Amino acid sequence: MSYVTVDFITKDPWQMVLVEEGPWEDVAANLQRLQERLYTCVDAVVDGMLAERYPDSSGAIVLIRLDGYGLPMPETRDFFDRFSSAVLELPDYKAALGSSPHVSGIQFLAHFE
Repeated sequence: MSYVTVDFITKDPWQMVLVEEGPWEDVAANLQRLQERLYTCVDAVVDGMLAERYPDSSGAIVLIRLDGYGLPMPETRDFFDRFSSAVLELPDYKAALGSSPHVSGIQFLAHFE
């Protein structure tokens, strides 16, 4: 598994929070980097890396939250909406989430300022 860069973890509810700050000069490259971070978070939840580090999170619904500051809009909002609505419908991720003993669900939320 890849190294996961998460800015912080919260519980009640369980959240993996990614913080992104702009401005971004190369929007496409930064969206690609953000996509990789998001995929790695999903992998960490489904594969049990989060539950291994935080055993109380095992079997919980996990929220992957993006906090964005000074990011280019609407590009980032559109990207996040597309990613969050599609990733868990991809056959491999759908099957992995359905069979994972580590998590009962994954949700996504973005907050931009």
